Amino acid sequence: MTHDPHDLTGPYVLGALGDTERRRFERHLPRCAACADETAGLRETTTWLALAVARRPPDRLRGRVMAEVARTRQSPPPLGRRLPSPRTGGLSRLAAAACLVLALIGGGTTWHFHRSAEHAQALNRQVTAVMTAPDAYTSTARTRTATITVVSSRSLGEAVVTTARLQRLPPAKTYQMWWLGPAPPRSAGTLTPSGEPRPLVTTGLGNAQRFGVTIEPSGGSPQPTSAPLLTLALG
Repeated sequence: MTHDPHDLTGPYVLGALGDTERRRFERHLPRCAACADETAGLRETTTWLALAVARRPPDRLRGRVMAEVARTRQSPPPLGRRLPSPRTGGLSRLAAAACLVLALIGGGTTWHFHRSAEHAQALNRQVTAVMTAPDAYTSTARTRTATITVVSSRSLGEAVVTTARLQRLPPAKTYQMWWLGPAPPRSAGTLTPSGEPRPLVTTGLGNAQRFGVTIEPSGGSPQPTSAPLLTLALG
C-alpha cells in the first residue's frame, strides 16, 4: 500500500517505515519544506521525551524531614502578640525547621546535581543538533532481545544511539559499537544498558556505511572479536 508522503513524517522519525517507503519519503523530503520542518520538530520532540525521565524522590527523604520536624519544639507565640499574617511573609518554626532539614539533606547533593544538570544540558544540545540536522538519517534494528535506533548526520560526523530492552551482560563483557565499511571496523565506543531509553552521542562517523554492535571483553577491543548482534545502514 502506498501512502501520501505528507502522512509519513511520524513513522519516518520513529523508524517505522519499510525500506521502500523510507526511500520514497527521503526522496520527497528535500523537495517539501513543510515535511522537512515537521520532521525536524518531531525529532526534537522525541529527543526530549527520551531524555525526560521522571524520578520519584526516595521514600526515606519524607521520613527524615518529618522526624526532624517532630524533634523540633514549636514555641507558642507570646500572649498579647498577634500571629504573623501570611501577607507579611512570616514563617512558622515548623516550616522553618522543615526548610532547614531539606537544605541540609539537599546541600550534600547540590554540587552533584549541578554537574549532572550541566552534563544533561550539553547532551541535549548534542542530541538536538544531530536529530535536527538537514541530513539526519534514521535507522532501526530489532532483535528478540533489543531495539536499537541510530540517527546519523554525516555533516556533523556524529550519531545518536538509543537502545531499548538491551540485556545486561556479565561484568567481564560489554557491548561495543562499531563503524563498519568500507575501511576496517572502527570503534564507536561501548554501550551500557540502562533499563531506560537514553540517547548516546557517538562521533567519528566518517564514511562508514553501517553501524554494528558486538559483545566484547570488558573495556572493549581494538577490533571485533565476535559477530555483530545487529547492523544498521547509515545514510
